[in-house]
Amino acid sequence: MRFGRTSVGLVISLIGLGCGSDKATGPETQITLSAAQATAVMNKIIQIAPLRTQIAWLADSANLVLRSGAEANLVPIATNFGNGGPFYAVGLRRGIQRTSDSFSTFDLIAFNDPSNPTDFIIIDGFASGTGAPPTSTSGNFDGPVNGYLFHIEGSTVTAWHAALGTASLSGGNPGTACPGFQSSTGVTCALASLTASFNVSGAFQDVGPASNIDAQANLSTTTVSGILLSYQVP
Repeated sequence: MRFGRTSVGLVISLIGLGCGSDKATGPETQITLSAAQATAVMNKIIQIAPLRTQIAWLADSANLVLRSGAEANLVPIATNFGNGGPFYAVGLRRGIQRTSDSFSTFDLIAFNDPSNPTDFIIIDGFASGTGAPPTSTSGNFDGPVNGYLFHIEGSTVTAWHAALGTASLSGGNPGTACPGFQSSTGVTCALASLTASFNVSGAFQDVGPASNIDAQANLSTTTVSGILLSYQVP
């Protein structure tokens, strides 16, 4: 299993400290997306989202959380496919309140190089309730949660669907209103963190050139910045 550049950055930092340096190096733990980076990430999501009916809608809502000036957090994802990390991630939660019931969807959107992302991991979850929209979900893949892994080279996309493993997604309390959000009747947007963990121990490829890679990825419990879209539906 390959851990990408994060492990390399850690080694370099330790070497620097051992040599008496007072400046550690390595990837930033949090970045603010520039307009160019936000556009680069969104263009790739527009390219990959239609390949999965379950996340085909994602491009519309992802633009709210991946706008210019949004924060993305470094996440310690280990993978064995694509170009490796470091990976950054954001969270997206939708809470839908109806008269008789409610449900929530959760999405962790992780990507490598923000200026030219080639690898994406999207963990998607669902939970239903009878009161307020649920704030968490967990379980096996192809149950309440799903996992999608993508590698992009130009116009060619290789995609895997998580088959073995588990994931957990939990939304934080809503904070201030989303900057620049144009509210409409029954819809609000608030800044809200997302805490996630997953272990994709096996995934099957169903898009792209034939590959003998059994894609794997895992993330220990990590909290990232994100947004909560709340809907009131009659």
